[in-house]
Amino acid sequence: MKKDQTLRQTVGNNFYILKFAWKLCPMRVLCTGLSYACKRFEYLYFSGFFIKEVLSLLESQSGYREILSFVFFTVGLFFIILLYDGWYENLLKPMTDVKLYQGLYHAVYEKACNAELSCFEDSDFYNRYMMAMADGDKRLTETIDNIFSILTGIVAVAASWYMMMQLDILVLLFAAAPIIGNFVFANFLNRLTYRIYEESVVFRRMADYVNRVVHLADYAKELRMTNIFRVLQREQKKAVEGMTSTMDKYARKNILLGWGHLYFTYTIVYEGVLFYGVFCTLVSKSMSLPGFAALATLMSCVVWTLIDFTQSLLASFRNGLFIQNLRDFLGYEPVIPEDGDGLTPDQDIRTIEFRNVSFSYKKGRPVLKNISFTLSENETCALAGYNGAGKTTLIKLLLRFYDPTEGSILVNGTDIRKYRLKDYRALFSTAFQDGKIFARSIRDNVWMGRPQDGCTDAAIWKALELAGIADTVQKLPKGLDTILTKEFTGEGVVFSGGQCQKIIAARAFARSLSPGSQNAPIQIFDEPSSALDPIAEHDLMESIKQAGHDKMLLLISHRLSSIQDVENIILLKNGRIAEQGRHADLMALNAEYASLYRMQAQKYHQTSFVDCHDPDDALSHLQKGEA
Repeated sequence: MKKDQTLRQTVGNNFYILKFAWKLCPMRVLCTGLSYACKRFEYLYFSGFFIKEVLSLLESQSGYREILSFVFFTVGLFFIILLYDGWYENLLKPMTDVKLYQGLYHAVYEKACNAELSCFEDSDFYNRYMMAMADGDKRLTETIDNIFSILTGIVAVAASWYMMMQLDILVLLFAAAPIIGNFVFANFLNRLTYRIYEESVVFRRMADYVNRVVHLADYAKELRMTNIFRVLQREQKKAVEGMTSTMDKYARKNILLGWGHLYFTYTIVYEGVLFYGVFCTLVSKSMSLPGFAALATLMSCVVWTLIDFTQSLLASFRNGLFIQNLRDFLGYEPVIPEDGDGLTPDQDIRTIEFRNVSFSYKKGRPVLKNISFTLSENETCALAGYNGAGKTTLIKLLLRFYDPTEGSILVNGTDIRKYRLKDYRALFSTAFQDGKIFARSIRDNVWMGRPQDGCTDAAIWKALELAGIADTVQKLPKGLDTILTKEFTGEGVVFSGGQCQKIIAARAFARSLSPGSQNAPIQIFDEPSSALDPIAEHDLMESIKQAGHDKMLLLISHRLSSIQDVENIILLKNGRIAEQGRHADLMALNAEYASLYRMQAQKYHQTSFVDCHDPDDALSHLQKGEA
């Protein structure tokens, strides 16, 4: 993105947003234009015509009725304008503000949701996103106002100068000053303002991050049990110092440009014309009293119109730079577009094949290296390995959150990049290790906004039962309508980590229980039991196998005891497939998998005896773990 913009680019950006607003609410655009036209006409009529006409009528000793008729005509005209302005400001504008706000953020959210996952791991993307969203709705309405303020201001200033020229042509000599003020000093001032903002945006992000963290419940325990707040406080102090130093860096230039803009735009033209009018009226006698009154009021009209015009012009230049960020953001073409077109995949999944797949994040070291394997219809596959081995990354590639750096992934023999993304992802029911709970009802957290024709209470309760949390939900006064988290209501329920993980597992079960084409033929569970105790883990794994008996199932689990009866185990190490096969075969191989399994089994048995108070329960638990 360029730091500086030409006048042409600024005008283009402002009219881009005006066109955007027209699509959202054309009535608002039209009525805003009419409102500014009425205001300019009212001011110009009073300053350049009404005062001069009344004084001329009095000077010519016109009749009382003629003067009164002219005054009443003016009052009636202004009353009509006042009625329109009241309707526009107090009714239409607030109502359409909401419509514009909704339309703008809908477009931005649609684009954000359409951007690939890698965008959200890119700090530059967040900087652009923040600048694009900085008071976006306010800038949208400001831009509409600014454009019509400038357009009607140009007409009003031209008409004012023309009227003054009729009184004395020499007043045109003063016209150069506001041109210099507006188009030279204001231009440099606006560019400087944007440069200050751009250089301080990274500091604003840090300050905003600290403010957000302090208010979120997710961080409350760590903030109270450690000294991390002091670290964050120091970072926020650095951010504030950074913003201050940025403003100090440009302070002198900002003051000088502001003074030059003020002096040339207002002082020279206002004081100059006023003194010139006094001279013409009192000294040279070349101007009449009505003419001087008209000149003085017209000069006031010009000055205040120029003030409004200049402010709108500055705001337009400033908004033009910010609008460029919004324009770039809305015009961004995702590498993996969520709404992209393509083939519709078959619901009958026969094979999934990874063919020589390698992947690295942002040109870093490879996370996966030359991965090749094939899964057959209704096969259950478990991905095992140490943290950082590439298990979750492999799943992200399968779900096409990313595309492989090298190689390809095929479903039913077709490269997944050829499928329509939304239809392709509809093949999967997923439960992520880092899945999030939303500040909505349990019903919404399980069904997750899918089509309502399959959303039955029976299906949701069945999913909760499979996840092992149905009994807990039944005890809640509002059942499925219970709001989770206390984000918006004091009656919200805050679940434990294990309970939240069960809700996330229930989402995948609900997807598998959906009717017809909504029924996902592939299940993916990424560390579904990491927050559960061994017994709850065993029960959940049994439910997963029960729900996925007629589906293709992929499991990621660091507890090898929970996947020992899976027909295909893939052990990843350092981004490569280290071992692959059934549990018995891998144990017979007596290599990495066998060593890891024995080490976990020993610790698992010790933990099981400690956790169980009754010896029979402990023995039963151990038998389940070894089954």
